[in-house]
Amino acid sequence: MKIFVFFVFLIAFSACSGVSTSSINSNPPPTPKISPSQVVGDYLEALKIKDFGKTYEFVSSGFAANLDLESYKANWKQFLEKFSWNLLNYQILGVQILGDHALVVAELEVQFKPLNSAKETQKKTSNQYGLIVVDDKWKISESNCISNCVSIEDFTGQGLNQ
Repeated sequence: MKIFVFFVFLIAFSACSGVSTSSINSNPPPTPKISPSQVVGDYLEALKIKDFGKTYEFVSSGFAANLDLESYKANWKQFLEKFSWNLLNYQILGVQILGDHALVVAELEVQFKPLNSAKETQKKTSNQYGLIVVDDKWKISESNCISNCVSIEDFTGQGLNQ
């Protein structure tokens, strides 16, 4: 009976050790050298100074709506002209890395002029940026407002107290 228990223990132990050694030998994907928070910070800094060629470097092709650089820049310029939109300030609030995906939350202070208004409005919003690894670099693949969002009504002047 003791020999039987010993063999069961030995088989169970060797099975566990086989599982753990295989997970030790597997190599995780390489982590890009520049952190997701740095990528979002650099993107927002470029956005703040309206360097859309630079912002293009930090986004995935899907986030750029599969546009080439010149079309991407033209879309941003049209948006800025229409709404007098400016990024005044930003602060990175948190980062979570999940393998080859990351989430970065940032607070943005923006200024814009609604279509039917002569005065500009300032608003602080919180955005969550989703990042993925593309060619060994973190790229912004999505952006979602999560708090105090600017709505279409804000841009058209219908959501503001006048």
